[in-house]
Amino acid sequence: MPQTVNNYLSTMKWWLRAFAFLDLLSFFFMLEQGLLQLQSLFTAESFTLNEVFSRALFILLWFSLLASAILLSIPKKAGIIIYYCQLVPRFIFLAFSFGFLSFISYVIPINNPESLLLPLIIFAEMLRIFWSYKLQRRL
Repeated sequence: MPQTVNNYLSTMKWWLRAFAFLDLLSFFFMLEQGLLQLQSLFTAESFTLNEVFSRALFILLWFSLLASAILLSIPKKAGIIIYYCQLVPRFIFLAFSFGFLSFISYVIPINNPESLLLPLIIFAEMLRIFWSYKLQRRL
């Protein structure tokens, strides 16, 4: 019995590390955009309240991707909690964990690739939410 429990815990840790890798990948794919948003906040331009809010929210999401990647790779339960806090901004900015799948359209010529790939990416994100919930319950 203890051997199966150890195997199960080891499997959970690898799932969390895989999610950490996905968050780190998302962080690096958003690097240029995150730096531009960060730079725009420190310019002397005048922004509306909505622009400041959206930029600040994007920067918080961007930094929280790095934080969740670090905490999930350890693995800590706080990484899953940070992921839950990221859910709404992820859907607002379309910063999904499986967003790298959109690069398939550069390799395979598909007509109207967003109509096929976006539902697939959102479904994969929903599976990640489900697995994160299951892992959190087990931790």
